Order: sequence, then structure tokens, then C-alpha cells
Amino acid sequence: MIFELFRWWYGAGWRKALRAITAAPAAVERNFSVIILLETLFSPWKRMTSVKGRSLDAQMQAMLDNLVSRLVGFFVRLFVLFAAGLSMLVTAVFSIAVAVVWPAVPLLIIACVYKGITG
Repeated sequence: MIFELFRWWYGAGWRKALRAITAAPAAVERNFSVIILLETLFSPWKRMTSVKGRSLDAQMQAMLDNLVSRLVGFFVRLFVLFAAGLSMLVTAVFSIAVAVVWPAVPLLIIACVYKGITG
């Protein structure tokens, strides 16, 4: 039974873990919709735009409202892009740590059992 565990751990288990490790940063990117955020970086926030009126005051007010809406949208999307980048970095670092530690886990279990028995 123990040999089957080692065979799986260093064979199919390691391959499955490596696939999950390489897919993790891409999953974070999809969850944050980075491509959509980049495409709509300068779009108005929540599609809130003012309709231009006939007078110069109404046109200036609409232009200012639209500019503020675009600035708010830009900074919110920029903050979310920063959070996405940070999340992808943390995920990549964690994935690399898992890839490095994965081969040693069964050996650490044996070492801990040995240390527990011998004191």
C-alpha cells in the first residue's frame, strides 16, 4: 500500500498537481476579467453619461459629468487591475512553493514518524 502511495505521489499525483499549479494564475486572471478591464479602462463608470443639452451651460455640465464618470471608472478599474496583478503574483509564488515542496512531503512524513518514534 505504501508503495502505491509513492507511485501515485511521484507519478499521476505530481502531474495532476503541476497542471493545477500552472492553471492557478490563469484562473485568477479569468476571475478578475483582466482583458475586459483593459478594454474598458477609459469607459464611463457604470455607463453613467449625461445627455448634452442645447445651451452651452448644459453642454459643459454634460462634458464635466462624463469626464468625472470616466475618471472614476479609470481609477476603479486601475485599482482592480492592481489587485488582480497582486493576486496573480501571490498565486504564482504559492504555486511555485507547492511545486518545490510536493516531492518532499512523503519523505517529511516518514522523517516525522521516525523522529516521533525515536524521540
